[in-house]
Amino acid sequence: MEPSIVIKNLTKIYKIYGRSWHRVADLFTNRKRYRDFYALKDMTLTIPKGEALGILGKNGAGKSTLLKIITGVTAPTRGEVTVNGSISALLELTSGFDPELSGMENIYLKALAMGIQKKDMDRQVDKILEFADIGDYIHQPVRTYSSGMKSRLGFAISVNVDPDVLIVDEVLAVGDDVFRLKCIEKMEEFKDQGKTILFVSHSLFTVKSFCNKCVWIKDGQMMEYGPTEDVMVRYETYLKEERAKEREQKRLKSDEKLVVMGKEDLLSYENFQLLDPKGEPTTRFAYGQDISFSFDYHVKKEFRDLYWCFTLRDAETNEIYGSPKQSEHHQVSPEPGIHHIRATIKKPGLLPGKYLLSGELRDSRGALHFGYANKVPFEVESDVFLGTGLVYMDHEYENGV
Repeated sequence: MEPSIVIKNLTKIYKIYGRSWHRVADLFTNRKRYRDFYALKDMTLTIPKGEALGILGKNGAGKSTLLKIITGVTAPTRGEVTVNGSISALLELTSGFDPELSGMENIYLKALAMGIQKKDMDRQVDKILEFADIGDYIHQPVRTYSSGMKSRLGFAISVNVDPDVLIVDEVLAVGDDVFRLKCIEKMEEFKDQGKTILFVSHSLFTVKSFCNKCVWIKDGQMMEYGPTEDVMVRYETYLKEERAKEREQKRLKSDEKLVVMGKEDLLSYENFQLLDPKGEPTTRFAYGQDISFSFDYHVKKEFRDLYWCFTLRDAETNEIYGSPKQSEHHQVSPEPGIHHIRATIKKPGLLPGKYLLSGELRDSRGALHFGYANKVPFEVESDVFLGTGLVYMDHEYENGV
């Protein structure tokens, strides 16, 4: 059986100019005033018929560029794409729509663009109208449509022209849940018929449940291709690492702002310690043991008010619990001078594992906040197995009817 799509050494390069006039000047001189941006770089991939392929990647990775080349909207710089069969693509909500024409007129306009004769489209119109379910709006100009209505009409057209290859790019992100379910059911029907589907979505759950294969694109390059479960494991690991980097960059920028704003001249802190029930410094706690911590803070300029709060996170920095930020029980002295705080988390119920504690002092307006602890690591230990997860749930049961 011949493949549905064959991609060989596909590369797409865009010229990025520093200034708008550089583009014009480039026409009359030999001087290079642009830099090359590789939207896709030397991609080779064969997609069999009947495959539901999820295309993964962050914004700007090259997913949409790949789909535009496959559909013929954009030409490649190098390489080639061979498509065996007809394609129906929904790349953008307004793709192929004339905003001044009615929905009905746009149905035939898109048919013309896809090379479908009017008599053939006449036989599909009722199915399109039933699927789109936008009522009398079908006779109104598309510019009056909401994004959800445009998505409904665009998807209805794409799935009712009986293509060999269906391409869907993020359009299910709009519209109500009922319509999204109808779209997924229609795509399942296509898959059962042995048609090829290329599906782009930031909903990893939807990709997992629908696609049997995935390709992961990063910075224009194909990183992984294979069964969805295998590719998804590596992609989700990558996303976690990227989120951790972003959080660290934000923290560093926040620290830079503290220095620039001179917050040390307003308030400082020192002597932060995690403490066991005896008041001894530690970073190891037995399961069920109270977790205490203490620190000193030095108010150098009087505040209107001041509150303390803390956050517990797991080793992956996912938040487990964050205390109220403006509770009267968390109000502390805003008077100039050195003050001491000791707090205790009573029987937290954290299961054995590694955790992080962060905390800050802040005013009620949220204009000023001072971190007194930044992801301080500690461990919870136990000699017995208490269950899986992060927090123990006390439970009981009765045996019998």
